[in-house]
Amino acid sequence: MADIINSSPLPPPSGFPGARTVERIPGTPNLTLGEGEEPRSFGDLLKSALSETNRLQFESDLKSRALLAGESRNVHETMVALEKAGIAFRFVNQVRNRAVEAYREILRMQL
Repeated sequence: MADIINSSPLPPPSGFPGARTVERIPGTPNLTLGEGEEPRSFGDLLKSALSETNRLQFESDLKSRALLAGESRNVHETMVALEKAGIAFRFVNQVRNRAVEAYREILRMQL
């Protein structure tokens, strides 16, 4: 497992004795800001996730239509595109569910 972990660790946790540093796995999104980058809001991240999910859904639809019409014989690529779209949709749906639950929790708070 050590061979898949990136060598650039995140800052060590403070206030937790015995806690280890967490290292980023290659291929995962890099959420740190680069030089000169502005911080992105939650709304921007949500818009980006929705547009990427929409793009993946559209791409999987095109590939499955091409396969069904006989224009393509690549079942593997079609299945991968369908699975990517499904995973992206489930992720966005879970984010929505958590946001709705947080909103409901705020509504239940007494002022």
